Amino acid sequence: MCAQMKYTDYYASLGVNKDASEQEIRKAYRKLAKDYHPDTHPNDPVAEKRFKEINEAYEVLSDKDKRSRYDQLGANWQQYSDLGDIFGGQSRHHSRGESGSRIFDLNFSDFFETFFGEQANAFWDQRGPHTHDSGGGFGGHFRQQRQAPQEIQYSAEITLEEALKGTKRRIQIREETLKTIEVKIPPGVKDGSKVRVSSGNLQLLIRIKPHPVFSVDGNSLRCSLSVMEYEALLGCTKTVPTLSGNVQMKIPPGSQAGQTFRIRGQGLPDLKNPDLRGDILATLEIKISKNLKDEERELLERFKALRENR
Repeated sequence: MCAQMKYTDYYASLGVNKDASEQEIRKAYRKLAKDYHPDTHPNDPVAEKRFKEINEAYEVLSDKDKRSRYDQLGANWQQYSDLGDIFGGQSRHHSRGESGSRIFDLNFSDFFETFFGEQANAFWDQRGPHTHDSGGGFGGHFRQQRQAPQEIQYSAEITLEEALKGTKRRIQIREETLKTIEVKIPPGVKDGSKVRVSSGNLQLLIRIKPHPVFSVDGNSLRCSLSVMEYEALLGCTKTVPTLSGNVQMKIPPGSQAGQTFRIRGQGLPDLKNPDLRGDILATLEIKISKNLKDEERELLERFKALRENR
């Protein structure tokens, strides 16, 4: 029964307060997504479940409209908790994440489906008119924003992996009936890109989800690369992640903290020329060894003396 549907505390899922800023929410998501990423916990159902919870929470709290509706829903949860039998379970909203060569589905919960999923428009329509709050605690048509007369904008969140290869999203529009349209999102879209949809008066606003490893800089991707101090001194070969798998990078002897290394052609594609890709820019972070053994300390003392007597 839907009366037994459990309210999901998305703020608790991300470990933030209800008045957390967008930056705090994004920071919490990035840390948790990295901690519970399927690549770092292969075949771990507990970590996989937590990863899905984190993504579902961020799906709602990172979107101003969804977050606003969620906050209103929380205050009126008991009033609307019995509506799931009417509006819930109609479809399964999911996002697809890709890491290396492995693709995984992130199916969202029944709670999300009922109030934020692809079929939730019926629920919002029941609560009030499309353009303002009717006083019942809810108003507006989910995800649809009118920016100008005859111009309708929808939003879609995609991953960096999807921005690399291109992807598709299905949106619902209400004409004479509720109609589903599949929109092709080309490779190379950026956060804030707008994709024109079919008839021309619809736009799909693209939002790029924060990535646990990379930040976007134009067509390039930035990341940190950690090495130990002795690796920086002597030189080494390190594994660096990309959106399509790991690559090996040589770190020359004497490399310094803050130095940036470039992996060409492993960034995001150009929107107008998908064959032209940006680079990965890996900035070096140097870690200092701890808990030295006596022999290690003696070697360092000898090294220090040799350097000072040059």
